[in-house]
Amino acid sequence: MNEKIDTSGQFIEFYKKKGDYLYELSQNHFMNREYKKTLELLNQAYSMYVKAGAKEDAERIKQRFNQIKEKYLKKKK
Repeated sequence: MNEKIDTSGQFIEFYKKKGDYLYELSQNHFMNREYKKTLELLNQAYSMYVKAGAKEDAERIKQRFNQIKEKYLKKKK
């Protein structure tokens, strides 16, 4: 049992799929106007994409997060 099994590819695939799932789930909450939950899920999706090394997807999620935060959760003066 000294042979090492490389499962890194499987983890990367898992993180990518988990990120995709969290993003889709966040969009569902967004449609229901649950903005705080949307941001929470986007934050989790961002983390999964970073772990997967999917920089483009992570950047897209980060932009969406900031867009929703600015537009819908901005404190009124």
